[in-house]
Amino acid sequence: MQFKNTTKLFYGEYPYKLVMYHQHDDIDGWYGAMRKILEWMKTLPENSYRVRHMKNFQMFFKTRKDLMHVLDSNHQYVTEVHEPLNKKHYEHLNNNPGCLTRTTLFWNKYRYKITFDSSNNFPVDWFTGFFKDKDTTRFRYGSSLIKMIRTKGQYEYYWCNPVLYLAEKDDVMLCKLALHDKILKVETAITFDEFKEDKK
Repeated sequence: MQFKNTTKLFYGEYPYKLVMYHQHDDIDGWYGAMRKILEWMKTLPENSYRVRHMKNFQMFFKTRKDLMHVLDSNHQYVTEVHEPLNKKHYEHLNNNPGCLTRTTLFWNKYRYKITFDSSNNFPVDWFTGFFKDKDTTRFRYGSSLIKMIRTKGQYEYYWCNPVLYLAEKDDVMLCKLALHDKILKVETAITFDEFKEDKK
């Protein structure tokens, strides 16, 4: 069984995840356990859990109590447990659903990552005009964005969307104002070390 820290809310709302799997040696026990779990889940509030069944059985919960209920009685089938580092991390995840918790910031120094849509009329000149100072503590271009800037937008298809890493929230806001129709997503990173002071 692996214990992992939750890096971001699953499906944008669940801080806890349990992965279960059977090894084909006790099929009757497995199906009996699954029936009990599913019956128990019917007693929970509708939005307090989610289930996904692929090669394994994944359950997502809003409370640790529900996760522990399943874990305590079915530990023999559990392969992974994901949960926040501590109460402070749990509260941060719930208050900042788009935040990504990592061991380090992006490239060890950038808190923000903006992913752009490059499908048409991508304004490469805006970047060279806005980031004139070449201050690498302030920003970093992703490899696709570097190629787009170098070729002034005359590029062949790249396998990933252009990204921009930023250290300051003010720069994020300016990018949103100028390029709001080109932004696919903005990710904010925070490190696990920032939550270690009140570990359980």
